[in-house]
Amino acid sequence: MDKELLYRFFNGETSVEEEQRLLDEIDRDPANRRELLAERRLFDSVLMLAPSERAARRKPRVFALGRMRSVFKYAAVLVVALGVGAFGMRFHYDRMARSGNTVSVPAGQRVDLVLPDGTKVWMNACSELEYPALFSRGERRVRLDGEAFFDVAHDKAHPFIVETFACDVEVLGTKFDVEAHAESGKFVTSLVEGCVRVLDRDSHVDLRPGEQVSQVDGRLVVGRIPDYENFQWRDGLIAFRDASFGELIEEFEKYYGVRIVVTGDRDFSGNRFTGKIRISEGVDHALWVLQRSADFVYERNESRDVIYIR
Repeated sequence: MDKELLYRFFNGETSVEEEQRLLDEIDRDPANRRELLAERRLFDSVLMLAPSERAARRKPRVFALGRMRSVFKYAAVLVVALGVGAFGMRFHYDRMARSGNTVSVPAGQRVDLVLPDGTKVWMNACSELEYPALFSRGERRVRLDGEAFFDVAHDKAHPFIVETFACDVEVLGTKFDVEAHAESGKFVTSLVEGCVRVLDRDSHVDLRPGEQVSQVDGRLVVGRIPDYENFQWRDGLIAFRDASFGELIEEFEKYYGVRIVVTGDRDFSGNRFTGKIRISEGVDHALWVLQRSADFVYERNESRDVIYIR
């Protein structure tokens, strides 16, 4: 089959005549049907493997993964090719909804993507998002470990749910940030626009714009968003206000894909930092900024993936 034509078809860029040509090819040879399925799976997958130092100097890559129009056309192709009726189409729809994609973003990188319903997602470093190839008819559910900012396409009949290790975040159409790290136990949801409901096993809270909720000792605690600049990682900036030395070191490890070790008896507990650092400038620039307020030197190991602060 024509690979270029297939990918234009997945993107919803083919004409009626070209779509008919694909239908004829699928109907003519079962091997073409299998090839279409395999290419679709490849199209809906993302694999990011790039050296952190080089990636830090690039703009984040943008992936539009399977917009709704192409997914529905794809389902229709399979229905026609297999010659099934309404029951078969429902079965195929459900099977598509159960099949999933996983996007994993390693340290030192960020990813922007578009979900099948048109929802825009900005994923931070060290994050993983699972979502179906096609959302079910009742709800739009994804699973997140890490941090992501969502701009959800409005659909009153199909609520959008972000499932995390701690809570579910349910919305209809809005802009919000979810930070949920299962390993550290941290959970924070911040609402920028619209409304969201955050549910745990025992209770729920409804947020208004400008509010955020955290899970503290098993309870949901609501407060104001302390600083909207915290979301500027989407624009390639590390923004911090009154941050400790240790907090910044954790941020550098996440954004630059390195391990940073503070050696000896160095004590930076008295140092606090406020400012912004452009991620693309690299970890050496970030450490230079810290050196302007804290007295230290650093060196790397031979493989340059560990930094020792002395």
